[in-house]
Amino acid sequence: MQTHVENYNDTSMIVIDENELLGLDKDVFQRMVLNSIEAGCKNISVDLSNVKIISSIGIEGFLHAYKTCTNNNVNFSLKNVSKMVLNELSILKLNKVFNII
Repeated sequence: MQTHVENYNDTSMIVIDENELLGLDKDVFQRMVLNSIEAGCKNISVDLSNVKIISSIGIEGFLHAYKTCTNNNVNFSLKNVSKMVLNELSILKLNKVFNII
């Protein structure tokens, strides 16, 4: 998984730089989320503007991050979600769980 983190004041943006998110290194992704929380971020967004296809493993990683953020009073959102990824989330009714902007 190719990613990078951009920080703005109390917001951390995790940018996924891949077209297909078929696997998600959950440990690396979770460490990014935890590092952002430990740095005092109150908002964590995942920029999916490059992602066109997502697997259940990727979705599972987002669910884990959502739970971690919620337990730490941190807002978690998905940003720039493609139509295909949004369709996958909608089928699972996760579009009602995640804040999608």
